[in-house]
Amino acid sequence: MSLISEVNAFLDGLSYTFPTTVDDAAGFYTDLSATYERLRVYREEMDFYGFQNPYYVIKGVRDSWKDPFFRQNATKKKIAFDRIQYSLAAHRIALSHMTECAELRVDKRRVTGEKAFLEASETGEELQDNPDGVYNFTVLPNLPYRGEYMLLLSNLPKKDRLSYRKIVSALGQRKGEQPHFRPPPLRREGPLGKYAGIPMSSDVEMLKRKRPAPAEAPAPSHHARGELIVDKYVRKCVGIGYAPLSYAVFIGDMLSYYLKKSKFERERYTSIFPGIDTEPDRLLFGRFGKAIDKKEELEHKLELLHIHEKSSLVGAVAHYLVGEDEAATAEMFNMPAEKIHSAIERFKRLDLIEGKPLVNRRTQQFLDFLKAER
Repeated sequence: MSLISEVNAFLDGLSYTFPTTVDDAAGFYTDLSATYERLRVYREEMDFYGFQNPYYVIKGVRDSWKDPFFRQNATKKKIAFDRIQYSLAAHRIALSHMTECAELRVDKRRVTGEKAFLEASETGEELQDNPDGVYNFTVLPNLPYRGEYMLLLSNLPKKDRLSYRKIVSALGQRKGEQPHFRPPPLRREGPLGKYAGIPMSSDVEMLKRKRPAPAEAPAPSHHARGELIVDKYVRKCVGIGYAPLSYAVFIGDMLSYYLKKSKFERERYTSIFPGIDTEPDRLLFGRFGKAIDKKEELEHKLELLHIHEKSSLVGAVAHYLVGEDEAATAEMFNMPAEKIHSAIERFKRLDLIEGKPLVNRRTQQFLDFLKAER
């Protein structure tokens, strides 16, 4: 059996029973891990045989690209390679959800991630929900595990396709990018005929003078091209996974990631969004972009006081101060409202936050005006 046939047969045979609770996660995680390693072996073998660029003309063989057999074989290689790439991306995302969802309590130790599944299999201990994890079980059935990305995309209804485009656009957005300036074509009446749209040399000089000065290029991030998620296969798989759920669900999970994970954690682990930027684009989150700023401000002040607080608790406080919605905050951070209010009172005593919820700029200006009138 050729490598192409073997890869396609393996992908066609993939099938999973998706978990709905942490109790079902161990078996699914084991199957995912085994398949992921097998896919990586296939990918390495494909790289060795040149599947990544199958249309490359064989050196020394003239016009080899015109041969029908060569073209047909190259197309098969490209399709199989893309299937492996999408399947690898889907398994990588699913594994991230699994490692985020579970924790294990062993005596006084708290174990999370891959170690939790490993120790649970060795000791027989029962896994528990990880309150600090960022995961969503409803995404799992939507991922292209068999590399059938194009099939899933073509079957999306119109509403979900719109959500997909918005999600992929948000993940590929370049921060600080300036729109490219294109001068409008000039139309001249006269004997120029079909060349009427071409500007004269004097017009070019005029456009140069009117053209705004180019903005300074943004500082390069640790990801190529400034994208949030660099790998196009991962970005598309995240989009296809969240599209049936809605754009709002996707933004909510991303906001949860930035509020639950400290900047130190984000620099070392990207959770359910592999390759995501450590610095969020706050415009994506509307008014809750202020919550991310508030969280980082509180963490900085706590660090100066040498006080350690769980990052998810600080994020919950910041979310409540901005949103002022007790139920929504408690649900997002999996913690009782009393714990959040207790942390707020503690931060007030430390003079880290004011006694009132956050106010916007106009309200603050009005309050300052009243103070001046006194």
